Amino acid sequence: MTRRAHTTPAQPKIEQQNTVAVTRKAQVKVKTSSRPKPEPAPIPSPTTLKAPSGKLSILLDHVGQPVGTTIDELADATGWQRHTIRAAFSRLRQRGFPIAFAIDPDGRKAYRLDPKEG
Repeated sequence: MTRRAHTTPAQPKIEQQNTVAVTRKAQVKVKTSSRPKPEPAPIPSPTTLKAPSGKLSILLDHVGQPVGTTIDELADATGWQRHTIRAAFSRLRQRGFPIAFAIDPDGRKAYRLDPKEG
């Protein structure tokens, strides 16, 4: 018996055509909530600010002095690290406390309450 070789019929040449790829958009189900969205909290004015308690009040007491305070003095008073004090100032500013950084003519870098902002 002889083996027959399987032959495949010659395929016709397909000409290249410019085709555009079509993508299907994924169907996304959006869940709607029956709860109303809360109103954003109003920004407090400096006259209605509630004084914080704890170590934040220590920060504000030192910063409220006429000469202000340095970051090293605040670190000694609170036991916090310098970057933590700067972060606390950032949060106090967001609450509406006008804390400003100033360099005195003698080169002292101090934080104080800025009466121009408040």
